Amino acid sequence: MASAAAAGTILRGGEGVLNLDATQPSRDPDFLPAASQVEVLNLLCHESNIPRIEQAAESYKKLAHNFMGKQDPGVLDRDVVKRVIQKQQDRLWGCLSLPFSILFFFIYAFAATLHEDIENVYIVESGLRNIIAGGVDDVVDIASTWTWIEGDLVSNLFRQTDLKDDPYVHKDTGLPNKEMWSRVLTYNQVTGPVVIEQVRSPRKRCNDGKDFWGDMWCFEETERSGESFGRNVNPEIKTPVPGVYNGSDPSHADRQAYYASSFKSLVTQQRRLAATARPEWLRNIPKAENEDKFVVYLYPNTPKDLILEHLNYLKQKEWIDAQTKHLKIQVLLANAEIGRPRLGRFTLNLAFSRAGRIFTRTQLNTIFLRTFPREGPEGQIVLDVLFLLGLFTIFVLELNNLRMAFRNGQVRKYFRKLWTLLNWLIIGLGSFIVFGYIYESMQRTGVVTAFEQVVAASRQDLPADTNSFGPELADKAAQISSFSLGFRCFVGMYTLLLMIRLFISFGAQPRLATVTHTLETAAFDIVHFIVVMIPVWLAYAMAGCFIFGRRMEEFSTPDASIGYCFKLVIEGEFDWPYYSQENYETALFWIWSFMILLNVIMINMVLAIVLDVYSQIRAESGRSEPVWITIYNIWVVFYNRKAWISADRMQEALAGMPAEVTREEILAAFPTMCDAQLNALMADCFTQVEIDHHNIAKGTEPYKMAMSCKLLLDQVAENVKLLHTGTMETTGLEQTPGSAWVEGLADEMSMQNQMMLSLQWKLQQIEWQWKAIESVHGAEPQFQDVQPVDDSGENKPVL
Repeated sequence: MASAAAAGTILRGGEGVLNLDATQPSRDPDFLPAASQVEVLNLLCHESNIPRIEQAAESYKKLAHNFMGKQDPGVLDRDVVKRVIQKQQDRLWGCLSLPFSILFFFIYAFAATLHEDIENVYIVESGLRNIIAGGVDDVVDIASTWTWIEGDLVSNLFRQTDLKDDPYVHKDTGLPNKEMWSRVLTYNQVTGPVVIEQVRSPRKRCNDGKDFWGDMWCFEETERSGESFGRNVNPEIKTPVPGVYNGSDPSHADRQAYYASSFKSLVTQQRRLAATARPEWLRNIPKAENEDKFVVYLYPNTPKDLILEHLNYLKQKEWIDAQTKHLKIQVLLANAEIGRPRLGRFTLNLAFSRAGRIFTRTQLNTIFLRTFPREGPEGQIVLDVLFLLGLFTIFVLELNNLRMAFRNGQVRKYFRKLWTLLNWLIIGLGSFIVFGYIYESMQRTGVVTAFEQVVAASRQDLPADTNSFGPELADKAAQISSFSLGFRCFVGMYTLLLMIRLFISFGAQPRLATVTHTLETAAFDIVHFIVVMIPVWLAYAMAGCFIFGRRMEEFSTPDASIGYCFKLVIEGEFDWPYYSQENYETALFWIWSFMILLNVIMINMVLAIVLDVYSQIRAESGRSEPVWITIYNIWVVFYNRKAWISADRMQEALAGMPAEVTREEILAAFPTMCDAQLNALMADCFTQVEIDHHNIAKGTEPYKMAMSCKLLLDQVAENVKLLHTGTMETTGLEQTPGSAWVEGLADEMSMQNQMMLSLQWKLQQIEWQWKAIESVHGAEPQFQDVQPVDDSGENKPVL
């Protein structure tokens, strides 16, 4: 129940309160009579208004108390203390998880780096790419394809002479030393056959012989042909010379069958297709799928003249012709000189477009023959074990949290947390990576077995005409290469997932959280900005495709145009003479409008969004502690761990304390609390109060309070005016038992008004009598020996 000296008027929704002090006498002698005051107070006599008056008064009293900063420095709000305790606990566990997250990230990164051996792989592959694919840029048609195969390819892969162009021979026997044959860059040995695969299209009349182009021959690139082919000629095949191979001597029939086998289809397992020069052209050029293929095997222990004879046989019988739609050359190169023993699988794809152009793309993938290095594998094994322990630790912690959520019936709330979902995703994908390496190791075993068979056949120097060990190694290498290529990309993307975990962990430290919260908050505005930017971007990309696409490769497809426009936005550089070779005015308008709108205006808008959000969050965070202070505070917690009160225990105790608590009350509730914890709690509470005051000052609450007071004062002024004129309506007001205090207040005010009116009447009479005396005795009359008269009428002596 509100006090008898206060009453209030409530706006709709409880937005404002007006307090009327009825005990203060009016300064206006013509103040309203007691009857009118009773009419005003009768407006508040409804019992339903009393709880609303008390609730609104208490709410705004507390809000104004906090907002105006008139808080006792030794008194803390209980809700603020609860929030601070929860923040301290979250900050402690978050900061403790931050080193673990950083360590877990680096352990995984280093372990994956050692498994993939990126540095050594680059050293080996970078040289091989340039050597093996040398001269392939000159391949433009079938004739240049044969020229390149017989020239650069054979010279680079089947080198059988030393640096002086002298044949490799054994010093003792003088026989050819085939162990030094087919080495690329001296240290990379061609292992197994060089495989050249062809996929062909059928030859048929265009449009099934209908319409005006029905008399033309077409080679549909979306269809395949497994029919035997070959020009009806018989190129010369020399009779095999005895002693060329140490294993055995092939017959003329064996060699003829070996050469002719390339014109018969061989259905093989599906292999990975490397894209051509531009990935977006894949849908418009021939592709190799699980189709009938025609294969040529060139073995490294074959003399060079026999290899050229074999290639000439294929060329004369037109093994590559108009029906060829895809050609793939696969080479396996063994290297045991650097790091772990490895096989480099080089693949060159030539796609024969029906537009008449040949598109090429090279791909080189390393296949390790050992999981761990031969020397010093302990470091890599230790990192793998540490990664497994870290992954298992995260699993155990999340399993325990899930058990607690089941016990408390908060499973839904548990899975709604981003941290929870991220941890389970890390657990699942991390387990997949572990099993992926195990599966890759199992595949590696099959490759090693096939590799040993090929090496054994090479030592026996089996003739290429009858050698059957190479194709199995090529197939197994293709399988593991296809898996490892995708798996390696997955391993790399897992680091990005761990990066997100690091970002969330950074939120536990106030100063680091400023950066992460900026990115998180700005993301919403940036998403909306991208929604606006994408149509503009796509419009310029399509316009560029139409304007420049016929003569510029960068704009030749919509995909390429979109990617190149992104490059222009980021770099802001362009080759004006290249653009303006045709349609000068159109190119001028496109380039300059693109640069001004996208590169100058919109990119700077992104920076403005981020900087604006950062300044706002930086101001709201207040005096956030730096990283080194956080480290010191964590050390203080561990140093005083025996006397440190847990957060759960403090939360339970605060539930039974009053709304405002003091330092002494907290110390009385926890006598064993150390000074470090108490001082930190008080300091964080005062800092939180300052942050709350700052947020309130920048928010809408002060405006709501001011508007509420304004509306209330206007209503009071209107009521006073109505009461003064006597036009106030009081119909519909009923007396209720709960309004007795209002009636008592009205009676007291009526008695006060009657007394004041009586006193005013007496003073008026005295004034009239004084004026009569002045009229008789003049102004300022003097009286002597006047005795005051008491209430009985007798004179009192003057002291």
